[in-house]
Amino acid sequence: MLFIHETLLNLHVVLGALALVLFWVPILARKGGPTHVRYGKMYVWLMYIVAVSGIVMSVMVLVSPGYFKPNASLVVINQFYTLLLFLSALTFISVRHAMLVLKHKTDTSVFRRVGFLWMPAILVGGGTTLLVIAVNSSSTLILHYVFGGLGVFIGTSMGHFAFRKNPPRKIWLTEHIGAILGSGIAAYTAFLAFGARHWLSFLGEWQLAAWILPGVIGTAGIAWASRRWGR
Repeated sequence: MLFIHETLLNLHVVLGALALVLFWVPILARKGGPTHVRYGKMYVWLMYIVAVSGIVMSVMVLVSPGYFKPNASLVVINQFYTLLLFLSALTFISVRHAMLVLKHKTDTSVFRRVGFLWMPAILVGGGTTLLVIAVNSSSTLILHYVFGGLGVFIGTSMGHFAFRKNPPRKIWLTEHIGAILGSGIAAYTAFLAFGARHWLSFLGEWQLAAWILPGVIGTAGIAWASRRWGR
């Protein structure tokens, strides 16, 4: 089991680092052009693998914390890996939503099926769980509050899109862009909060600002994209 976890971790780190760099190619490329399409598909598949590996690793540790982390506090493990599990789920769902709206566009009947509705349900349920953990914790879990609220908001927005009647003709475009940016928020936050935590230790308390920065920039980018392409 340790070998499986270690193998998944190495795969997660290597492909995650590659995806973080590749993220910017379709973002900056001409939308709909060959570069955007080619590298966008590569980014999507990398993020699927990164997200699924993160989900599997998180579940493994949460199910058997004493086996994988024998010297760590059970409370800290639950807080840490519950957040990592949610970020992995958010990444997967965001990318999946982005590709579904690209395929079906304004045919929202597809999004009212169980095959889609489990995704906003997971985000709302997971976001609520993070908020409950944060409220009941003796320490201040800023990221749990931030991503708990973000999960509830994104999940609710996805549900609203699914049941929207006569959606605007170009709404699929803003949904696609917003979902891709959402996956980038989750990926960069996970990297800065977990992967690069030791590198950023010199920042002291300002390290928290680095953790929140992707969410601030990404949310501003989603708002700008909605105005730019939503007309």
